[in-house]
Amino acid sequence: MNIEAIILAAGKGTRMKSDLPKVMHNVAGKPMIAWIIEALKPVCNVLNVVTGHGRNIVEDYISKNFPDVKFSFQAVQNGTGGAVRAAIPNVSGNIDAVLICNGDIPLVKTETFERAVKFFEESGSDLLLVSTILDDAGQYGRIERKENGDVAGIVEFFDADERQLKLKEINVGIYLVKKPFLIEAIYKLKDNNAKREYYLTDIVKIAVNMHKKVTAYVEKDYTSLAGINNKEELASAEKVLAGRI
Repeated sequence: MNIEAIILAAGKGTRMKSDLPKVMHNVAGKPMIAWIIEALKPVCNVLNVVTGHGRNIVEDYISKNFPDVKFSFQAVQNGTGGAVRAAIPNVSGNIDAVLICNGDIPLVKTETFERAVKFFEESGSDLLLVSTILDDAGQYGRIERKENGDVAGIVEFFDADERQLKLKEINVGIYLVKKPFLIEAIYKLKDNNAKREYYLTDIVKIAVNMHKKVTAYVEKDYTSLAGINNKEELASAEKVLAGRI
């Protein structure tokens, strides 16, 4: 199976309190984006980084250190779905599936991607989410499953009822999608929400409504999937990576 990774790296990262693009903040000696590229390279045939804020800084660094990576540009900050839309015209022709992940998860491991791909292929999924289990799922979106174990949908915290709030499986923002379905679904996304953004999570609802096979691979090491949103989380990630090294 030929897989192209779309890495979402266009965000400013306001909570980092810096003009530096979020993915360019250093963790254990190199930018966050470098750790993610290195984790994905053994798994994906092509890497496609979506840039936006500070694109020149991001693209210059990647071009020098990972010359085979290509770029797509998100001109308008209109959500994760908008970022993927920006990348779709640039996806290679011989690709079977697309792996989408955020550029701010430097602790992610190659093994997680490898196991997710294996599960995706063996289950015959059209769309796979990577999930994890938290004792306290907080305000994360909960994954609901059907009786056969397939994904029935993602329930956002503020929409969840008492039963759904007890669910502990959460969506972490890594997706594997068959290319033809992704191309169809990404243009069905609507921006009729408070932020006027296209949310990538909405493709789950689209897939379920189209009777596509939607599954979730559960990664037990939830710390490896943590996103970095501020300097404190950056420092925590630094400790984890230093321990691994």
